Amino acid sequence: MCAEKGLASPVILYKPVAEPVELRKMVKDGIYALSGQYAILVQWLHPGLARGSIEHSDFAYRILHRLKPTSRFLNATVYGTPEEKARIFSVIHKKHATVKGEDYFADDPELRKWTAATLFMSLLVVHEPFFGKVSTEKKEALFRESSIYTTSLRMPTEMWPATLDEFWEYWNHNIATLPITQWAKNLVHSLLYPKNAPLWLHPQWPIARLLTAQWLPERLRVGYGLPSTKVRRGAYKAVKTYISMVYPLVPQAVGTYPHKYGMKDMRKAVRRIEVSGSWVK
Repeated sequence: MCAEKGLASPVILYKPVAEPVELRKMVKDGIYALSGQYAILVQWLHPGLARGSIEHSDFAYRILHRLKPTSRFLNATVYGTPEEKARIFSVIHKKHATVKGEDYFADDPELRKWTAATLFMSLLVVHEPFFGKVSTEKKEALFRESSIYTTSLRMPTEMWPATLDEFWEYWNHNIATLPITQWAKNLVHSLLYPKNAPLWLHPQWPIARLLTAQWLPERLRVGYGLPSTKVRRGAYKAVKTYISMVYPLVPQAVGTYPHKYGMKDMRKAVRRIEVSGSWVK
């Protein structure tokens, strides 16, 4: 664990179970962004995360704006230097300290653990339909390395499941028992049909909605009003086949462009924090 002074907020980082070697190879590919809606919908299964989004965020009206801080966090976590991490996390920690309500607190390590679990799973739900099963060895590595998403948010390292089998027990139990709250249901439409999105993104939303709905566990599909139908299953199969055939032909420079753009944005944010203590212009 380490802490630094002179930042927007004191920074506390716990060591991940393993450094993100495999994560760095994988998440720079833009195709994994397809799981963004999936990860958020599963995160909202935890009442504290859904209620916090309702009460402390303008998420419903500025989704793309709200996703920029998420991109900065993810890029700093996996690719950032110690100095970049300190600056970015100082702002995030300061913000999280104010996000609290009657029965939730953004810095609750259980919320952070669940968030990291969804990020690990979001890699698998994209990779396996388009590129085939992830080997046991690689899955184990990604599981251990994904602990960095939550140790960076002040969850002690020992709270991460000790083994992949223990993780599946934790995951399956939460998927089966966490309530699908009205707070979560109220956010679904805003996520899947975002307002004020750039026109160039509009053609992508139907595909994103289709993939997201099919990747969700059955209980969440039904609870969120996204049941699997014969038409949707057929459309999903067609999209999956098309992407799995075409995406390997996409030049690497194109596939990694979103990551490169995100890294530039993260480093600009770091420079603003160094000057003003905030990443807001």
